[in-house]
Amino acid sequence: MSDFDAETRAMRALLDGLLVGAGVLLESVGDWAERLENDHASPLAGRFIEQLASEWFDAWPPDPLCADVTEQVRAHLAAWHPGWPHLWAHILRVTGLAVTLAEDVDLDPALAYLVGICHDVAKLDEWRTSLPHEEAGAAFAGRVLQGHFPPETIGAIQAAICKADGGPLARILFDADNLDKIGAAGVIRRVSTGTSRDWLAAALARVEQDADYFPPMHFARSRALARDKRAFLEWFLPLAEAALGHSL
Repeated sequence: MSDFDAETRAMRALLDGLLVGAGVLLESVGDWAERLENDHASPLAGRFIEQLASEWFDAWPPDPLCADVTEQVRAHLAAWHPGWPHLWAHILRVTGLAVTLAEDVDLDPALAYLVGICHDVAKLDEWRTSLPHEEAGAAFAGRVLQGHFPPETIGAIQAAICKADGGPLARILFDADNLDKIGAAGVIRRVSTGTSRDWLAAALARVEQDADYFPPMHFARSRALARDKRAFLEWFLPLAEAALGHSL
């Protein structure tokens, strides 16, 4: 077997491992590593996991209020839609990155945590209510935070979720949310919603499009992460596309 054929087989195995479907709960790098390295192990899979680990910042609640809100968000997501685990993982990645960015600019990490954990709480509800999820998410945040912060602080959190201002919380959420569209995180975000190889080409094309039209970032850490994520995709996407188009 040639090196090219071996690499193609390894890439196909990796892509098969990413096709889990939106209903499978994989909420940490460790969960992905266990899946990919146990059932689809290869140096290529190892490199993918290393890249994912460099992008995925753990989202630990910084205080009891954040922990309580986290449980409420999780319960709300899990209440009715079978695809909630996929969205939950995205929320955790965005939240972890939001906290990291907040710490870099000396902003209260608890506020960044709350913005991140609540920002897509109503995403799945759009299917039933047609209400923009940003508005519904801001309303949710207002309810669960009432009495815990001054009205102006709650208002700043809601404005960030609604993308209604250009304040520091909004800039942090903008960067964190967009960064989850590219790199290894972007690949799992798009690919893992499907279970069939027929989905792969469209999913990878979406990642490539997100990288091509990636917006300017607001913070030094965001810009550095964006460069690293895009460099990873410049290596990964051509290999993946070649593997999909090559017959062994």
